Amino acid sequence: MNASKRWPVLLGVAGVMDCGMALYHSVMPFQMKWQDGLAGVPDSIVWALFALNFSWSVLVFLAGALVISAATLGPGAGTFARRTVFVVGLFWLVHGAYTWISPLPLPGSLVWLRYVLGLFPALMVILHWLPLIGGQDRMSRVP
Repeated sequence: MNASKRWPVLLGVAGVMDCGMALYHSVMPFQMKWQDGLAGVPDSIVWALFALNFSWSVLVFLAGALVISAATLGPGAGTFARRTVFVVGLFWLVHGAYTWISPLPLPGSLVWLRYVLGLFPALMVILHWLPLIGGQDRMSRVP
C-alpha cells in the first residue's frame, strides 16, 4: 500500500479505535460494577477513580478525533497534524509498556486477556506511526 492510500486508511482505523476505546472506557465502570467492589473505600478515592477514568476517556476520545481529522488531511498534512499523530502513538507505546510491566490482575480463567491487553497498544502504535514513515510531500517537511 503506497503512502497516499496508507495515510487515510491506517489513521482512519486508528482514530476510530481510539474513539471506540474511549467510549468503552466511559461505560466500563458500570459494566464491570466498580461501585460494588468499592465498599468501605473513602468517598474521595471512589470519586478520584471515576474522575480519572472519565478524564482518560475524554482525552483519548479527543485524541482519536484529532487523528481522524489528520487522516482526512492526507499524507501532506502539516507539521502539527504529523506531530499530533506521533504523540498519540507515543501515548499508546507508554501505555503498552505499562501494561506489560504491570499487568492487570485477572482470575486464572482470564489470563489470556493479558495478551490481548498487551497487544492492543502495540497495534495502536503501528497504526499511528506507520503512516508517518515516508510519503510526506516536500512542502510540508519540517526543516
